[in-house]
Amino acid sequence: MKKIIQARFEELVKRGEELIRQLPRDDNGGIWWCITGDDIPKNQAWLESASNLIRIASGQDSHFNTECEKISYDKTKKGVPSDVVQKVFALLLSAKEEWEHGLLREIEYVIAAATFDDFLDHAEFYHKGKRKIEASVLASAVLEDTLKKIARKNSFDPTGLSLEPLIDELVKRGVLKPVKAKRIKGFAGVRNHALHAEWDQIDIRDVGELIKGIKEIIEDYL
Repeated sequence: MKKIIQARFEELVKRGEELIRQLPRDDNGGIWWCITGDDIPKNQAWLESASNLIRIASGQDSHFNTECEKISYDKTKKGVPSDVVQKVFALLLSAKEEWEHGLLREIEYVIAAATFDDFLDHAEFYHKGKRKIEASVLASAVLEDTLKKIARKNSFDPTGLSLEPLIDELVKRGVLKPVKAKRIKGFAGVRNHALHAEWDQIDIRDVGELIKGIKEIIEDYL
């Protein structure tokens, strides 16, 4: 995964350099404010790819992703503002440098998030098919593993802690806010029923909320 992300940075930086060189210019050589015509698709595609890579490599709540989201424009209008391409390119260059110095997310957590997404996709598939047993078991496993990885990411070993004491410890260490912890404990109820095969105690709607909640936790903390 690390090699894939590094290669993608290289590819998008190279493509971004080409786009910057091709930005439309006025008669005095200054960059024209808007990209139009046949150049719109390739610039728009690059912007989407660059923004996605920044989010994956740095995390949903990172400075880089926040800044990237601020650089917005009205996509319903014709044309792509030239300054948007230049600003995202600058962010991409900076993020690439931080990545290469190991100052963005640890690769373990990038891989973990991707793996969890795969499990959750399966859980979501079962949920849509109203198969609450399969959906709840898969989602419950991801919930527990996610919280343990969050604990290790924040430098403490969760070995020996059951789910609720682990949540309490994450609050104590300032990783989780009490309101968030309370919501996660609500999800833990579905997990406990699934763990003890109490299928009649599980509502398919609660499983849906569990899957949605886990996705938010992964985005916010891994």
